[in-house]
Amino acid sequence: MPELIYDLFFRKSRKGAADAASADTRGLYGIVCGISGIVLNILLFGAKLFAGLISASVSIVADAVNNLSDAGSSVVTLLGFKLAGKKADSEHPYGHGRFEYIAALLVSAVIMVMGFELLKESVGRIISPADTGLEPAALIILPASILVKLYMAFYNRHYGKQIDSTALFAVARDSLCDCLATGAVLLGALLSHFTGLHADGPCGVLVSLFILYSGFSS
Repeated sequence: MPELIYDLFFRKSRKGAADAASADTRGLYGIVCGISGIVLNILLFGAKLFAGLISASVSIVADAVNNLSDAGSSVVTLLGFKLAGKKADSEHPYGHGRFEYIAALLVSAVIMVMGFELLKESVGRIISPADTGLEPAALIILPASILVKLYMAFYNRHYGKQIDSTALFAVARDSLCDCLATGAVLLGALLSHFTGLHADGPCGVLVSLFILYSGFSS
């Protein structure tokens, strides 16, 4: 994140751990992480969609759509923190903190839906193999996407620890799953290109099973 956002994060948390867990600071962390997730995932969606279209690769396009769903998950996380930061009222005398846990549950559900879709597509690829191209743009975009997702996993986990947020931990796990999914797409494309084997399907099945496990255990 830019240095300005970093300073914004820690302006209040420098006062101590107790203040870092305050409702205002929790909301600030969650909102900035949510907005960052939306922006980065939309950028990844656009880049992967371009790479998938020029490579005529269904798996890369599917991976792009996965990033679009991740942007939706970030919207859910953002809304969860906004609602959790609302003050207590007569109907919610203990505040709205449970909304954050609901947001984490929804993120886990999105992970599992993505896993099922990837599993279905991968099995279809095994049954009906298809040739895919490997354009230079894909060789740049896919590894760069993995690095971006690793960065997102790092900062969501880091800030999740700062405020003990289950929602940010769930997003961090989702980002790691995305790294595996994109890695499988890249590996399958490389094997198909250099060996002639149709490796997209088997790699996709292994990754989708891991994603389902991650979503179930979130």
